[in-house]
Amino acid sequence: MSALFARFHEAHPDIESEVDGAQMTPEQDAEWTAFSADLLARQQAERAALADVIEAEQKNTGR
Repeated sequence: MSALFARFHEAHPDIESEVDGAQMTPEQDAEWTAFSADLLARQQAERAALADVIEAEQKNTGR
């Protein structure tokens, strides 16, 4: 279990994450989406910045 999901689970103990095959309800899924949105946005920004660096390096090396 990821550290982020562990924190989410601590804040939402009603979610059965250890039950095999258990699915979150649409409401719980929405809560998870909101809870993890900041991390997702940060990761997307980091990936975009890295892609820009790689693209610039490739242009400089003629690839």
